[in-house]
Amino acid sequence: MSEEYRVICDWFMCWTAGMKARRIEAHLNRLSAEGWSFVALNPFIFLGFDVGFYLVLKRSVGEPKQWVQ
Repeated sequence: MSEEYRVICDWFMCWTAGMKARRIEAHLNRLSAEGWSFVALNPFIFLGFDVGFYLVLKRSVGEPKQWVQ
């Protein structure tokens, strides 16, 4: 089995820590239903201010089935 990774960048919409937490939670709730799992969370810093985040997710992807003759 191989793994597929996805990076979500969400920035300049996170003015407070609570808003940032709600945005992260919304992404995780939506994508966990599709089989994605959390890998990493990194802040997005602009001119010394934490204005967003990068969210890294992964999911397992099955190998394509081969036809048997």
